[in-house]
Amino acid sequence: MKKIYLLLTTLFTVTCLNVNAQQVEPQKQTVTIDIDNYGDGHISITRFYNASRWENYINIYGTNALDLLKREEERSLPGWYLQNWSYKDDGAEHTWTLSFDALGIAKIDENGNWVLDLDQKKPDITKISDHNFALTTTFNSYGNLMETFWKINFPSGAANVNPDKDAFGKAIFTYEMTPGGKAGHFLFIIFGILLVASGVVFYLKPDVLKFGKREKVKPFTVVSAQQAAAQEPPAATPNIEKQA
Repeated sequence: MKKIYLLLTTLFTVTCLNVNAQQVEPQKQTVTIDIDNYGDGHISITRFYNASRWENYINIYGTNALDLLKREEERSLPGWYLQNWSYKDDGAEHTWTLSFDALGIAKIDENGNWVLDLDQKKPDITKISDHNFALTTTFNSYGNLMETFWKINFPSGAANVNPDKDAFGKAIFTYEMTPGGKAGHFLFIIFGILLVASGVVFYLKPDVLKFGKREKVKPFTVVSAQQAAAQEPPAATPNIEKQA
């Protein structure tokens, strides 16, 4: 009897542990962010499901998946302007992919540096190259434990890309880049040189734009002279006096 009791207890414990392990197993997704020269980003999210979770997802979201996922992203990213939505799913692989554009996700701070704020606390960041980074975060999303693998791709014109954190310990990336990339940087240099040269010319020759000096005529001067000439009496004729 004791052996049967111990066996049942062991089976019950193992079953509970398996159920708990399945419940706490995080759901996985990948997020790829491609930043352009103007601070806008193209974001692609792919989420993976097992068979049971996929069936539950289909039952809840159904044919309204795009609208519901769009609403979730807009609520979770209130500071970003999102547009150009695209959605596709793969029932055989139990995955879906949501893509959209996020305008102005990288901004210029008071020091002239670009800052990308991911609003993720204490992520595990890995540098792949000077312009490509990967990081992993785990968080709770609508009651589900979510493990996210991020891929951050910065533009080729970015320089000194460094992972950092803000005052709240959340991950940010700072980098240097002139709007428009290398071509824009070159144009800014040329414009600066021309501006300095024009300043020197105007300093040395302040009258360079004056093409000739005109005498200033007081108003009504001509009219006054004509009036004076008209009021002057005619000169006397000598012949008339002699005849008289």
